[in-house]
Amino acid sequence: MTYSYKAIIFDCDGVIVDTENISNTILKTMLSECGLELDDETLHAKFTGFTNQENLINAEKLLGKPLPANFDEDYRQRFHAVIEADLEPIKGVRNLLNKITVPIAMATNARRKEMDFKLNKIQLAERFATRFCVEDVDNGKPAPDLYLKAAKALNVTPEDCLVIEDSIAGITAGRAAGMRVLAYSETLDAQMQTAAGATQCFKTMKELEGLLGI
Repeated sequence: MTYSYKAIIFDCDGVIVDTENISNTILKTMLSECGLELDDETLHAKFTGFTNQENLINAEKLLGKPLPANFDEDYRQRFHAVIEADLEPIKGVRNLLNKITVPIAMATNARRKEMDFKLNKIQLAERFATRFCVEDVDNGKPAPDLYLKAAKALNVTPEDCLVIEDSIAGITAGRAAGMRVLAYSETLDAQMQTAAGATQCFKTMKELEGLLGI
């Protein structure tokens, strides 16, 4: 099946760059050091795709005590050390973006400094000239604010936008914005994504090309 659309809005982490697995591994390790062991289902349902601030709050609730004062800064340093050394776009992303002819935008829960760094690192900043981060809205994902802001900037109604996401928080945000969501399920559970509201799941960017009719 192919879908009709006038614009496409992409998440960043886990969709354009493979940073979701990197951040999850670091977060899981650091929380384990604090005494909180997370299984993959809990990790994806409660942490993946949410803002750093929400993750800290969720972690402290599950842990039952405050995290170390330097936890967030330590996490960011570890994360940046990895992506500065080795960051590539997800396989097939460049080819996909070269084929898309409708307007596109990016909407991410990352902060602007992080978003810009990633896009410059993989040389896709120019392709995503229209992009928004968590600092551009009152509420990050799973609220719909980011996707609604991106649609407005593209001058396209929400129902004419397709969202490309992977996380539960992002899928929830896209659906709340009144958009159809196609979910990248190479590393995340497709059943969880569908339950969150994904219209359809795909495992490769080549498969996504087919769904987009390009």
